[in-house]
Amino acid sequence: MAIIIEKLGGNNRQVKHYRFAQPSVSIGRGYDNDIRLDDPYVGAEHAVIEQDTEGRIYIRDSQSLNGIHVNGKQQQQAELSKDDVVVLGKTRLRIFDSAEQVEPALRLSVIESRLTILSHWRFTLLLAFVYALALTYQTYLHTFVEFDVGKMLPRLVSELLILSVWPLLFGLLSRLQKQDARLASQYSILLLVVLVGMGLSLVSQWLKFNFAQFAAWNGVELTVMGVLFFSLLWLTLLIAFHQPTYRRNRIALGCTFLLIACLMGWQEIKQADFSPRPNYQFVLLPYSYAINDGVSTEAFVEGLASTYQKTAASRSKD
Repeated sequence: MAIIIEKLGGNNRQVKHYRFAQPSVSIGRGYDNDIRLDDPYVGAEHAVIEQDTEGRIYIRDSQSLNGIHVNGKQQQQAELSKDDVVVLGKTRLRIFDSAEQVEPALRLSVIESRLTILSHWRFTLLLAFVYALALTYQTYLHTFVEFDVGKMLPRLVSELLILSVWPLLFGLLSRLQKQDARLASQYSILLLVVLVGMGLSLVSQWLKFNFAQFAAWNGVELTVMGVLFFSLLWLTLLIAFHQPTYRRNRIALGCTFLLIACLMGWQEIKQADFSPRPNYQFVLLPYSYAINDGVSTEAFVEGLASTYQKTAASRSKD
């Protein structure tokens, strides 16, 4: 048996580890203590930790100025377990016996082992170049005046800066958890998902261009957006943190459902009341994107007469 003392950070994660074989350990700011804490709120001889023959561990206050707090309650003496957090001054400790069992090992994800290519900055830069080309082409499709490639540079820089918020945020959170930020992998995952999203957006525009009467476009787009966001968040959590798969699934699913609910609510709010002159949405793409020749203007105008007649007949029945 041995006494294990862990110094904790603000998020209760271990920042330093001590192991003592003797049954008594003194803690304080004085230099003759077994553990010296450089904390101005800790006394020279602040507390003593003792272990009995049965392995139970106790902490006792040595008449310090600020005392000891166990799980938020000030105590003169207390028996400790592994889950107890002891505060001396502003220093947080976890004290337990070395015979305590550790958590079971997490199973390595097969997916993570196959994503090693994402950790190379060369691959990330290649994806960024492909994204720049894709964004330039997408902008070209939606430009109705003469296209100027030189004007794309400021937009490309701003778009990349906006995209950088996601990997930098999770990289920072990962570092706060004392894990590797793995920024190259975070950027690569984000760019891959964005490129897939841009490709699906182009497919969606093509489908709307040729099958404009399909009524379920909004539902399909929300579903695809949800799948993309779930994939992005799931992979980001896999790279950024060490956590069980079930927890990662719950977080990704919960955030995805919340996003979809917010988008659906926003669509309902934006939905306008009935108007005799509604704003029509249209998709403009090159002629080569069309499956067939469509309907000529003359044929469309001739077909309006029959449409009016059917509408009048329907209103007379009502």
